[in-house]
Amino acid sequence: MAAARSFISTALWFIAAGIIFSMPGLAYLAVIPMTVLAVGLLADPPEGISVERELVKTNLRVGEELRVSVRLKVRRGLGFVVIRDTLPEEFALVDGSNVRAFFKGPRELVVEYEYVIKPAKRGRYRIGRSEVMGYHVFGLKPSRWGVFGEETYLSVLPRVSLPKRTRTPVTKSQIPIPVTSVSIRGVASTDFREIREYRAGDPVRFINWKASARKGEVLVNEFEKEGKKTVLFIIDATGSKVGSSVENPLEYSIQLVSSLAYYFTKRNYNVGLYVVGHGKLILPATGSKQLYILVKTLLELEEVEVEKGDFVRAVEGLKHVLIRYTPLVIYVSNLLPERLAEVREGIRRLRPIYRDKRLPMLVFDVSTYSLLEREVSSLILLEKWALRHDLLRAGVYSILWDPTREDVTSVVTKTVRLIR
Repeated sequence: MAAARSFISTALWFIAAGIIFSMPGLAYLAVIPMTVLAVGLLADPPEGISVERELVKTNLRVGEELRVSVRLKVRRGLGFVVIRDTLPEEFALVDGSNVRAFFKGPRELVVEYEYVIKPAKRGRYRIGRSEVMGYHVFGLKPSRWGVFGEETYLSVLPRVSLPKRTRTPVTKSQIPIPVTSVSIRGVASTDFREIREYRAGDPVRFINWKASARKGEVLVNEFEKEGKKTVLFIIDATGSKVGSSVENPLEYSIQLVSSLAYYFTKRNYNVGLYVVGHGKLILPATGSKQLYILVKTLLELEEVEVEKGDFVRAVEGLKHVLIRYTPLVIYVSNLLPERLAEVREGIRRLRPIYRDKRLPMLVFDVSTYSLLEREVSSLILLEKWALRHDLLRAGVYSILWDPTREDVTSVVTKTVRLIR
């Protein structure tokens, strides 16, 4: 071994120097490296290792910090101990370190340390067993490597952003949820819906005198009926190859749908989901169990290759759901010019199902092209605005959303104010 040869060479050098220079004291110094060598050969590298890892929770949301506590115990040996936890690449190290080094002396080594991590992407992740390397104190014996402790599994849920509390302006709803999706036997609740013209039989107490005076006609406040409205999300999971694995249209779409689904289910709405590209359908329902199913589906969602006509096939496959529930349809996608004809055809096939003049549909165009070069992103933005105007002419309201410039909370607040 190189280390042992080094100690022996040092001892021989002292002896030789003492003889050459007639200095016995110098020769006696050879005792030091030889003593160290003897002690080193008697000692073993650190062993008898155990690792315990503790996490506050195993379910967290994107961007939420998680503290990891580690307890390392080394019973025998003499030398240095290096311990490492291999983290998924989607996790950022916020505080502390997942790689630590300690010295194991004659006594048992027991150390505790912590580090903080933060996930950047939703999904299911595994933190493997801790890797531990034991190095001999003088390098006289081979190092020992092993994995210890238990594996840890984490579920990172999409981030949920709630709308800000703002006073809803007295305007007519731009995107009304179809009346047929509400129980006609329900009584009026205290949730304001919109101001409309007076109809025979409307209670006098519902007349909005201020609005009537301004308009010169009798207007009444309409309130929501106690019943279960229905919202159907259609999310496009076909890959657009834009951005990174963390910042891309699908990841932001999942965050938006999760936030809106949470908002609607907490208000006793029926909420359903269809995934374009996967053909996966979750029938509309309400309650905490439905929210769990929706989030679980979004958690495991992966991109698929682009296939033309997917939105049209989605509408055809959803006809039985649309006829039964007549829901508000919220379509979330990264709209591309070459797929505009497909979206138009899907909208055309939706119209016969609804009797309302305004099609109860909202389109979110999720764009992350601002991450590209300025000239390219500006050109794409012009195309996006042209697409938006095309949809407006087709009678569908759309929102062009750039997540890099407008956070989810703002767009959810805007959506809630549009939909009643």
